[in-house]
Amino acid sequence: MSLSIALVCSATAFGQLSPTSAGNPPVPAGTTVGSLIVYLRSPDGQPLPDSAVPLIHVSSPENFASLPNPQTRTGDGWMITGLPTGHVYQVQVSASGYLPASETVDLPDLADATASAVIFMRPVEQSLVFRAPGGNFVLAPNAQKEIQRALQDLQSGKTASAQKHAQKAINLAPANPYTQYVMGMTYLLSKNATQAKPYLEKSVSIDPGQSSSLVALGTVRYQLNDYAGAIEVLSKAVQLDTKSWKCEWLLAASYLELKRYPEARDHANRALKIDRQKAGGVQLLLGQSLAAVGDRDGAAQAFEAFAAQYPNDANAQKARELAKLMREPPKPAVASVTSRSLAIDPPKTAGVLAPPPPVEVPPPADWAPPDVDAMKPFVVSNATCPLDRILKRAGSNAEQLVTMLQEFSAREDFQEIEIKRGGQLERPDEHAFTYLVFIDRVSPQAFDVKEFRNAVTGEAHLRGPVADIGVPAMALAFHPIIQPSLDWKCEGLGTWNDHPAWIVHFAQRRDRPNNLASFSSSTGNYALPLKGRAWVLDRTGQVIHLDTDLMNPIDAINLKRQHFSIDYQEVSFRTHKVALWLPESADTYYQYAGHFLHYYHHFSDFKLFWVGATQKIADPKNKEAEPE
Repeated sequence: MSLSIALVCSATAFGQLSPTSAGNPPVPAGTTVGSLIVYLRSPDGQPLPDSAVPLIHVSSPENFASLPNPQTRTGDGWMITGLPTGHVYQVQVSASGYLPASETVDLPDLADATASAVIFMRPVEQSLVFRAPGGNFVLAPNAQKEIQRALQDLQSGKTASAQKHAQKAINLAPANPYTQYVMGMTYLLSKNATQAKPYLEKSVSIDPGQSSSLVALGTVRYQLNDYAGAIEVLSKAVQLDTKSWKCEWLLAASYLELKRYPEARDHANRALKIDRQKAGGVQLLLGQSLAAVGDRDGAAQAFEAFAAQYPNDANAQKARELAKLMREPPKPAVASVTSRSLAIDPPKTAGVLAPPPPVEVPPPADWAPPDVDAMKPFVVSNATCPLDRILKRAGSNAEQLVTMLQEFSAREDFQEIEIKRGGQLERPDEHAFTYLVFIDRVSPQAFDVKEFRNAVTGEAHLRGPVADIGVPAMALAFHPIIQPSLDWKCEGLGTWNDHPAWIVHFAQRRDRPNNLASFSSSTGNYALPLKGRAWVLDRTGQVIHLDTDLMNPIDAINLKRQHFSIDYQEVSFRTHKVALWLPESADTYYQYAGHFLHYYHHFSDFKLFWVGATQKIADPKNKEAEPE
């Protein structure tokens, strides 16, 4: 649970887009036209409220400077019709209460083609705005202009630019608490508490009546381990804003560090009372506070509530273990362990009665992407997902690949690196191979995929603890032979690299044979039960991206994690009128036998060995990939 201080700018307009002029050039007669559907979403994926009527401007840098087509509501999207097909369009959107946003979208060169664009709109949140003080603190117009620019940059994550504008404002108005506050926030949001501190202290000293500046300073002091100083300013902030669950959370964490457990318990409970959903992470601190004062049953309930609310959090399993411990009769002389072993956020909290943590120290939490079930991708709401049609089209493409492709070769640029337990990285090993793949149809109900590598640079084989093979076979999960062995679920319509795509989740069925992947070692061959998520293009049924994970660790070989993340590209070959979707790049991650490994593959210069009466080698039309 991250604890952050949000800074946003006021609700004054950032500049609405002007409606398209009626004098724009008309679409030439006889032009094939299509439509765009624009879906506008808030950062959490929800449709914008009806009150936020957008102004949508569509332009093409190719043939049409701007387009006069009006927008009409369709479901929870907006449709623009009469657009010439075969062009890339820039879609710009503005709406009251939101920052302007834009996306590019490709309208295929087909009659009556329809393309979709999903655009996320960032709101201007008034509840989190630091209110500029009045009276002698009113900013002059030039300083206000610089502050406005700094706030816009912070909304867009451009902290370096925000600091430049905030510094200009300070030069114009150094005694204004607002300019000092904004500069402090630019450093706090870039995780530099030391540099944020003097600006926020000056802001508070000039005007101590602003809860936003007090909370920001309390956050900085907490991050710098000044817990008493954090409590000093946070106690004032909570008097000014009695509905700040973040302030209560910080107070709970600060009191816990000072071993003042009753106060920590009380402030954690207040944070939950204000907003149980947003402040749910504080239940981990509440459990520690209750355990420290001897309320084992209450501590167990708090740990269980945390694990139930955040089942995929890195601390969920530890919380379950602590809850179980609290349910057991207390034992004498139980060792104390600090919550640093829990890796919670806030990370520095006092100890709880618990067994010591495991001896094995995990790598940094971000050594590999999250498990496919830990993250839910954005999908367009109310989009009906035709799972049967998706599986049929994707299955047909997989069949075509196996039927048409006996073998292909490519250049493979490969890197391997090991993440050490302390988080440091080894120097990457880099290799280049001539990479060959053979797909052998051994029977009507089975085929075999084999890989071979010849060194171009470096060694002729993969040298790490795991030989990383099987990248081309992953998309064959959609093959009709393999489909029945998996459970399939369509999660909705999303996007991948600006392409509308259906998001499909799959998992190995326990009552069916596992034919997709296996792990070979000196002790034998082990089937790997996989789950995954694929992005499948709406128009063609081609898999454009795929992620997979193990459904469970393979304890017999100490394989705890295997994650594949593969991007596919369309390759058109010159000699034969055929286009095949083949892997472009793949990142693979292994937690195996105490090693934490990351391998990276990039494929280029494809050659196709054609299946037919005579075999020929065909080069692709272009050396670079030709994505759809």
